[in-house]
Amino acid sequence: MTGVADWDGKSAPALLALERLDRDLFRNRLNQRNANDALFGGQVLAQALTAATHTIGADGATRHVHSLHGYFLRAGRVHAPVIYQVDRTRDGGRFSTRRVIAIQEGEPIFHMECGFHAPERGFDHQAPFPPHITPPSELQSLPELAVSMGSRLPDLVRERWSRTDWQIEVKPVDPMRFLHIDGAPPSRAIWMRLPSGAGATPAEQACLLAYMSDYWLAGTAALPHTLPMPNPNLFMASLDHAMWFHRPVQVEEWMLFDCDSPSAQHGRGFSRGLVYAEDGTLVSSLAQEALLRPRQG
Repeated sequence: MTGVADWDGKSAPALLALERLDRDLFRNRLNQRNANDALFGGQVLAQALTAATHTIGADGATRHVHSLHGYFLRAGRVHAPVIYQVDRTRDGGRFSTRRVIAIQEGEPIFHMECGFHAPERGFDHQAPFPPHITPPSELQSLPELAVSMGSRLPDLVRERWSRTDWQIEVKPVDPMRFLHIDGAPPSRAIWMRLPSGAGATPAEQACLLAYMSDYWLAGTAALPHTLPMPNPNLFMASLDHAMWFHRPVQVEEWMLFDCDSPSAQHGRGFSRGLVYAEDGTLVSSLAQEALLRPRQG
């Protein structure tokens, strides 16, 4: 295998499929393009976590990822496969730690530390589900909003929202805030689900949640500053990404991504999020910093 195919979006678990080249060395089979025709960072995040999961061995049935911390080093290229090199940093009594380096054409484009834990008895609490959130059954999807909002949307936004090939179904709780209108507070709530993730294993579900987490989080930091997104006058690229996995998740079911941005400064924007199942269960926490600056010229 010298090349890599484009993912058609029909099966989310297929995006996670890796070819094992050696004990701790893997190569991907599918790539996904982002809006700039480059490699989508959420794909690299999900595939790197998949590679790490493959090295947990027999304990994989009982040890589940509890956190990951990754850095995006270079822009990925769609035409080239990604090699994932895993370092088995530690296997303890109840915890395992892995380091993954993603390599394209001889250069590292991403690296990540992640931890796995065998669940045990302990305390239990969670942040409450945010109040006054409209359920997804009463909201419109992006293609539906493109029709109902019509000329109120900038042409580029309407064109993007009208696409019918979205892998992820998205329903903004407040569509006008989702648009990045100037002066909006740096916070927003979004319902999302990945229908083609149905039937994925628990380990795959965690990897697919990592994939989804890179879609709308970073843009929260742009809310007070930009015109409606997407916007050709804004350059945005992920710098780092962190996740904590609290409870099991089903990505094919609706999840609320409740996001805010405490700070933007020096060309960087920091965003964080809490992910809830529709029944109010907190399943994950997110944090991301992104390059965020106006394009020159």
